[in-house]
Amino acid sequence: MTAHEYIWKTMPGIHWNPLVLLALFIIIALLIAFAGKLFFRADYHKGTDQVKPFNSGNLDEIDYNVKSSNLYWGFRKALDFYYRGVDSLHNGDLNDYMKWLAFTVSICLLLIGGGLL
Repeated sequence: MTAHEYIWKTMPGIHWNPLVLLALFIIIALLIAFAGKLFFRADYHKGTDQVKPFNSGNLDEIDYNVKSSNLYWGFRKALDFYYRGVDSLHNGDLNDYMKWLAFTVSICLLLIGGGLL
């Protein structure tokens, strides 16, 4: 078997060659990186003030303790109808959470396995 036959060997209906697929992956990754250099923002500079977090207009780096209810208030407000219904289901009991987890995982596995189709 020559090198050309080994690299481009095919089976009926299937073309599987890890070397060719690896080369294709590398070429696509390089094209994406090149396109990123062309089209992404050029005014971003690592290691400057651009990478610092925005602390509500304060320039001082203070260790803030921001509650999640304040941090995600827009998200919470947008999904308020959902959270009002779900809050009644949460009682703080870990056993209930584990039951919901097991139930959700079992439904997902049935859906993936085709058990409910």
